[in-house]
Amino acid sequence: MTLADFRLIVPPHTPFNADGSLHLDAVSQQAALFLENGINGVFVSGSTGEGQSLSSEESYQMAQRWRDLANGTDMDVIIQVGHNSLPEAVARAAHAQQIGADAIAASSPCYFKPANVDALIDFMVPVAAAAGDLPFYFYDIPPFTEVRLPMAEFLARGKQRIPNLVGLKYSNVDLMQMQQCIQLNDGEFEVLFGSDQTLLAGAAMGACGAIGTTYNFAAPLYRRMLAALDSGDLATARALQAHSVDMIHLMASAGGIAGFKAVMQWFGVDCGPVRAPLENLSADRIQQLRTDLEAIGFFEWSQKSAAEMTQPTSP
Repeated sequence: MTLADFRLIVPPHTPFNADGSLHLDAVSQQAALFLENGINGVFVSGSTGEGQSLSSEESYQMAQRWRDLANGTDMDVIIQVGHNSLPEAVARAAHAQQIGADAIAASSPCYFKPANVDALIDFMVPVAAAAGDLPFYFYDIPPFTEVRLPMAEFLARGKQRIPNLVGLKYSNVDLMQMQQCIQLNDGEFEVLFGSDQTLLAGAAMGACGAIGTTYNFAAPLYRRMLAALDSGDLATARALQAHSVDMIHLMASAGGIAGFKAVMQWFGVDCGPVRAPLENLSADRIQQLRTDLEAIGFFEWSQKSAAEMTQPTSP
């Protein structure tokens, strides 16, 4: 695989109306932006999508809406079905299979946590089975679940009981472990990297794709970075990654998901408020975020393609 084949996958925000209900009409606007930016797939009801804050019915509606919009396009639809309740995770996996999703992923339960790899595999076996032969990714995200288990061991042993296990959505800062997973069994498993601010490292180490919040609106920046890495232009690749770090630092300090949702408005997609217990930004804080982003040139370099911007400005 060359980096020209590297898959950029978006975890879309779940758009809400002011009253907290789903704003399904906004999903078509999200899809249009993603297609314009050459996105390869969507990761529905992940952390960025506030998936753990959705009811079962809401998660089903979001999954169906994305499946309908992706039909006839090149975007794959991966449904995140992880839940603290095993029956609930099984039901969501079965629903994903019924609507024709391209794959599922599941995070670990995080209230009563699996104590070891065997316990995690025991939980995931019926979840993956409920999706039939759909590819299954384990969603490793220790900062949220506080479950830290050896992923290479999970893949090697899990494959014996989960035939459709194909890899990981790896939102983990342990790059040594990531390499172990990539190299396992001569590259048998896919690793979709989940750290936008270190994507350069993940791609260089052999991840086959990435799932990240800022691909919602800044995918052209990362495409240019990957192209620079592929051509051996490390100086440009590093400069572009530095832009990403500056951008993420400002948005994260402005409230995380609430800050990212605010940015989407400036690209023509109103994703509405975040759901409690997350906190929304005040109008003054949103304006300050825009001012800060303008100061670092975000609206110039986040959207321009390589053809439009052959040489990035040094950060």
